[in-house]
Amino acid sequence: MASETLANVQHSRTQWLNSLLLGLLSLASTLYCLELIKISGQISPLWFSTALMTIVVFRNPVRHLPLLLSGCMVGVICANAIILGPGLSNLKFPLINLAQALMGGVMLRLLLDHHAPLNTLYSWVKMMLAVGLFTPFIGAMLASALLNIPAASLTQFFSTWVASEVIGMLALGPVALLWQRDSLMKHRVLIETVLTLLVTLTLSWLALRFLPWSFAFVIVILFYSAVRLPRLAAFIVYLVTVSMISLMLALNLIPQDFISAPLLVSVPWLPFLLALVPSHLMTLVMHSFREERKHISESETRFRHAMEYSAIGMALVAPGGQWLQVNKSLCRLLGYRQDELEGMTFQQLSHPDDLNADLIQMNALLAGEIASYSMEKRYLRSDGQTVWALLAVSLVRDSEQQPLYFISQIEDITGLKQTEKVNQQLMERITLANDAAGIGVWEWNPITGEMTWDRRMFQLYHLPPGAIITQQSWMNCLLPADRKKVMALLDDAMKNTSPIDVEYRIETSSGIRYIRCQGNMVADEPGQSSRMLGINQDVTAFRQLTDALDQERERMHITLDAIDEAVISTDEEMQVIFMNPVAEKMTGWPQHHAVGKPIAEILQITHGGEGPEQEIVLSCALPKNTKPADSPDQDLVLHNRAGEVFAINYSLSPLSTQEGDNIGSVMVIQDVSESREIFKRLRYSASHDMLTRLPNRASFEQRLKVLLMPQENQHMHHVLAFVDLDRFKAVNDSAGHAAGDALLRELSTLMMRQLRGSDFLARLGGDEFGMLLPECSLEDASEIASRLVATISQYQFLWKGHEFSVGASAGLTIFDSSSNAVEVMTQADIACYQAKNSGRGKIAVYGEATDHDLPPTPGISPLPR
Repeated sequence: MASETLANVQHSRTQWLNSLLLGLLSLASTLYCLELIKISGQISPLWFSTALMTIVVFRNPVRHLPLLLSGCMVGVICANAIILGPGLSNLKFPLINLAQALMGGVMLRLLLDHHAPLNTLYSWVKMMLAVGLFTPFIGAMLASALLNIPAASLTQFFSTWVASEVIGMLALGPVALLWQRDSLMKHRVLIETVLTLLVTLTLSWLALRFLPWSFAFVIVILFYSAVRLPRLAAFIVYLVTVSMISLMLALNLIPQDFISAPLLVSVPWLPFLLALVPSHLMTLVMHSFREERKHISESETRFRHAMEYSAIGMALVAPGGQWLQVNKSLCRLLGYRQDELEGMTFQQLSHPDDLNADLIQMNALLAGEIASYSMEKRYLRSDGQTVWALLAVSLVRDSEQQPLYFISQIEDITGLKQTEKVNQQLMERITLANDAAGIGVWEWNPITGEMTWDRRMFQLYHLPPGAIITQQSWMNCLLPADRKKVMALLDDAMKNTSPIDVEYRIETSSGIRYIRCQGNMVADEPGQSSRMLGINQDVTAFRQLTDALDQERERMHITLDAIDEAVISTDEEMQVIFMNPVAEKMTGWPQHHAVGKPIAEILQITHGGEGPEQEIVLSCALPKNTKPADSPDQDLVLHNRAGEVFAINYSLSPLSTQEGDNIGSVMVIQDVSESREIFKRLRYSASHDMLTRLPNRASFEQRLKVLLMPQENQHMHHVLAFVDLDRFKAVNDSAGHAAGDALLRELSTLMMRQLRGSDFLARLGGDEFGMLLPECSLEDASEIASRLVATISQYQFLWKGHEFSVGASAGLTIFDSSSNAVEVMTQADIACYQAKNSGRGKIAVYGEATDHDLPPTPGISPLPR
């Protein structure tokens, strides 16, 4: 509650301050206009008070208007009293101005956008029609009626009143409409506005004083402001210039030879209209032009960003096929650098078998026969591989409908094409498997009762192909004893949308056959099951081979569960009896060579690529799915006959009969090379700087913590050093960040060569490096650091034909296990800062003076950092 009261008080103070400022502004502007009347002896050719109050009515909420307009009225009344003397008659003019302002402000509220009042030439026309013509006429009529102007001078009074109000609105209105507190706060805009104003005033004064047809020159001068300055700044220049011209006219500073004196007496407002109206029009035209150019620039920027950061490849292609511009995604897709691609044509990278189809579509697009096209095509990568891409192309034409360039979107669909190929192969295998296994496929519509059978179904039921099959004719093929069971299962499957799996008997010309029927309800629409799709298989032979089926079913069950991994089946003696294709590839043993051999002879598994051999647990008395610990640190590796290695996990499952007799085992081996490599890369990325391949700050701090751990020898000393490159920013600024990155990589290699085997070098960020020198004296550490800094200073970096040299400064501090990590790093940082402040290329030890100067390197001119 207190905060709300304080806010209200603050708001009230602000309104009173605004009213005071408006009163002072009204007082000053009215005094100026009245002084012109006093000097010239006639009505002022411009009047600001009405324009100011009109804009106050337009810009402020209704609840604030009484206070603000009161401030304006007080200023106008005081100005009249100062110039004309006190009197009740002095209230007539301010009241007429107030009435005119209220009418004009309301009209502006209806006609103009409050947030963008003068954005277009059309809005300026509406403003001038409302408050530049209509309300001045009304005000002139009120003034003529209230002041009892004689008929002889009524015309001149009326026209001069209207003209002064029009010119006042033209001069002050746009400035008041557009003014914001921070309108000219930009340093460049403010300076340019002030300079342009001074030049305009000077040139206008000279033109009016010494040149014939002076107002024509003034218009040209004001046109410069319209072209050069932003909208508000230009209107401010016009306001000040018009004020100066009015003052010159009142003081007779414009030579009579240059202008027509009778014309100025009859129409004193004409020069102002000649100066203001064309300038206003030019300003608004230039503003519209700048806005349009800004929108075009923003659109181009959005398109450029959309292209640059698109996840798919995008390119601008000339009608002849040259790559004009390509994004990073396309460079990654095709394996080329951007400059390399932009020097090539798409014909060079298109697969020969797809190029002709692309050219046909492109020519049709150029001829205007199609608006765009898309197609699947292959591209040739820089490494010789082929990638599939979905190409979408559109054409950009100029205003004369001449082709400018193509916009090509190239999306990598290699994985999709491979998936399609795999799916096609899978369908072929399924069809072949169905034929080989004697499986028939059927479809049943429960609503109509119609059934659709494939060729194999007719063969299973010994019916002629093409016969019309319904649910009833199918049920008639079943033995009567099985019909009731099958019908019940079908009804249950329909009600619960559940699968059906039933075995029944049919009577054929070759006798009774056992059929296994499997099906599932298929929903064409969500929640609505409209058909059942299923298969039939003659299982008579399987029922006749019960014992063999039990064993084979167990083997097939486990094998099918592991179909995506390497599967090796063994007998009870652990000799290989089956290997799937993945197992053949991973072990290097073809199945026909491996069958009958002990599994230990087929598999060679080690801990790591060079580690000890892992003994596989071969006892079939183990429980099922016995697995080694699945840990990335275990690093089990399978070596095949061809010398290839695979990172693996494996599981070993025993097989047994229903009576529990051992019949062998199944070993499933999973290739985890990719996931393990990803894990290693992630672990490496987390601890190393990817630019220099040095350890990063986190690794550096971790190593420091290890050195700070309590040791058996508590008096063991270590040294920490910070190395900061000098003049590295000059290389970045002059040669680019690519050069800076290359320099960092080369310097990292150089620094590593200067260190001992036990030393630890890390990139801490930017051009800053850290060194840990374990079990090292301060003298030895200083020698190592000096050698390292000297090596960096003497190194000549060559980039695109230009040589660069940099330097380095180093700060050292000594510590032991009793030290604190933060204090040690802070000390090294302070020492490095002291070294750099001592002239760079120096070595500083924390707590000592920086006296480790390096000798100058002959022939190398240092670059400023």
